[in-house]
Amino acid sequence: MMSSMLWALTIVMTFFLNPPAEASQGPGSTRMNAQLGVVVEGAFDMTCTFLGRSRKVVIVYRRLSKEIWEPKLSCNDGAGSQITRHVPVDGRDPRLMITGWYDDGQGWKQCDLKGWRDDPKGKSLSCQTPSGGTMTVTCTKGRCAKP
Repeated sequence: MMSSMLWALTIVMTFFLNPPAEASQGPGSTRMNAQLGVVVEGAFDMTCTFLGRSRKVVIVYRRLSKEIWEPKLSCNDGAGSQITRHVPVDGRDPRLMITGWYDDGQGWKQCDLKGWRDDPKGKSLSCQTPSGGTMTVTCTKGRCAKP
């Protein structure tokens, strides 16, 4: 329980203590690789599902400029194995980016989200960590497709 709260606090503090700089940020000081993320348009509802032992987080970014993305919201396995979030529209730019992250014990790594699949609850993206864990993001309501 205490480790879950510390994990959630780490993610929250990442957003507040690391304002956007010259590069887009992942968890902690890890740089985000936009080619491993998936660009979508908001607003939508999403469900994050996590399986496995390594720490995992899904971060949705909003676009600040052509090359800089800022974390907008997240869901992580410290809050449970299935988390639902509403992603509102940003008035400046409706494009958002979904990214997946895992901690392999050596630091945060970005997951390569696989292409869209049809899921009984909506369209989903998923990736597998080297340790065999998985994370899936399912867009359950609204527009969650390539712009």
